[in-house]
Formats: sequence, C-alpha cells, structure tokens
Amino acid sequence: MAAAEQAACEWTVSNVPVPSGYDARFTTVKGTDSNGNYSGNALRQGSSSMAYDAVFWTGGQPRVLQEVENLKNLHVSDENRSGTVLMFGRFPDRTAAVLYSGAHESTGTITELPGLEGYRIDAPTALNERGDVLGGATRIADGEAVTVLWTATATPTAPQVIERSVGLGQDLDDDGTVLLRRPGGNAGRLWRNGVVTDLEYQGKPQYVQAIRGGKVVGYQLEGSWPNAQALLWDGNGVVKRIAGAASAYTITGGGLVTGQRSSLTGKAAIWRDTNFKTELPLPSGVSGVSELFVAGDDETLFSKSGSGPLRWTCD
Repeated sequence: MAAAEQAACEWTVSNVPVPSGYDARFTTVKGTDSNGNYSGNALRQGSSSMAYDAVFWTGGQPRVLQEVENLKNLHVSDENRSGTVLMFGRFPDRTAAVLYSGAHESTGTITELPGLEGYRIDAPTALNERGDVLGGATRIADGEAVTVLWTATATPTAPQVIERSVGLGQDLDDDGTVLLRRPGGNAGRLWRNGVVTDLEYQGKPQYVQAIRGGKVVGYQLEGSWPNAQALLWDGNGVVKRIAGAASAYTITGGGLVTGQRSSLTGKAAIWRDTNFKTELPLPSGVSGVSELFVAGDDETLFSKSGSGPLRWTCD
C-alpha cells in the first residue's frame, strides 16, 4: 500500500480466531503471506510438557498441525509471500529446521534443512522471499551458540556458520543480508556474503530488531528504562531518529514501521520511515500489546495482548 493510499484509509483492529480447544492467551501469529493468510503457534491444552502446535490461518480460519512425517513439537518461526512456512521441530533422533511449502493448500510439503556435523540445530529466526533461512545452532564440543544461514538453491546445502564473535543473527533481508546484533547492546552489524558493515553506534545501549529493503530499525536506551529512542539505519549504516518513537520492532518493504510512542511502555503506533503516522486502535478492555509485531507487505499487522492475538488492517 502506497503512503498516499494509507493516508486515506482507517486502521481497524480485530481478534484473531483461535482453534477450538486452544487458549487465545497462548496463541501467537508469527508470519503472513501478505495475501490474507498467516501462521503461528498455540499451546496444546492438557499437555504436561508445554507443547505448542503449529497453526495455519487460511481465509481467516485456523487449522492445527500437531505432527507430520514423524516430526513433532512443531513451532512456526516465519512465513514468506509464497505461503512457505519456516518451522522448528523434533524428529526422534534430532532437532530440525524445516520448510512447509503449500501450508495453506489442502496438502503441504515438508523439506528438512540440512544439519551440520558437530552441531545441534536450534530454532530458526527468519525466512526471506527467495527462500534463504536464518537460524541458529549450538556447537556440541564447547556449547557455543552460532548463527547459521541456509542459502536457497535447487538442492539444499549445509548452512554457513557465523561465529558469535561476529554477532548473533537477528533478521534476514530479501537479498540475503543478515542483520546481526552484538552482545551487550553494542549496536548491530550487516553481514553480506561474509563482508561485515557496522551500523552507526552512538555510545548508548542499542538493540537492532528488523531489516527490510536495506533499512534497519531498532532502538537505544536513553537514560533509565523505559526511556528510549527508536532508530532507523540506511543501507550504509547511517542512523536517523524516528520522530516521537521510543521503539521500532518491524519494517516492511514499503517502509512502514511499527513500535511504541514516547517510551517502551507507550502506545503501539506506526511510522512511514521516520515520520509518525498514527497510533493503532485497541479492542475495548485492552490497554496495550506486547512488543511482538508481524507486518506483511500488504501492511496487515499482527501483535498480541494479554487476552490473545490481534490483527490490524487499513481499509
């Protein structure tokens, strides 16, 4: 949606329908195909092991997937515009990151991403439009956590390893650029085919959150919590302040940014790049949402309140 079109529309909020027998408070949307469908997780009721199930909303209606091809404990991480869903799960002998293509069709296809000798695969983080996957693994020999990147090819190949000393994987752009966060709140880095570019750092604790179209959003603490300032970095790592924003958690290809106004406990709102647009409406009885946002390229937004997941559209 172009900026001029968005200016003429009105944002509305609705509750995301929850599968029968599941608790809305423990249901979360994690990805969308930007075409009306989305995916996420829901806590399985009565489970003594706190197991979550994958949920796929097609045309607004939820469908639960508990197990497929001997893969259990499914957990959705992301979804791209082709309707492919990135998930994490457990086979009897290993953990695995998997892609579930055709998730919103009658039958889907599971593809396990290759593992690494000497590593345990951890929950993946992001899936981009061309099919690259950002994830993590733990080196068995020393227990060190590393970032891993699977590059999309006709035949899946073993991922590249990015050591913790370089940074920790936070997000993935559509051209394969990896957004890394540095331990201790010391800003972030861009990793492109092994070349690292530091994002501008102003000496305060900074927390990068998301990347899209070469732009990075995040925030820095300003004195004592919850005082903060939202930031946007361009593709060269140069930083700008986002007007009136304390936090920024997501950015779309069109530059729509979600975050909080004034402080880290402020109202949920949206910006276009660095320019404030509006606060997001909330249902009656809801005072705020968590920091988790999912933002589709159709500029449909998702987050979560204490009573369950929410969806915003601008019509």
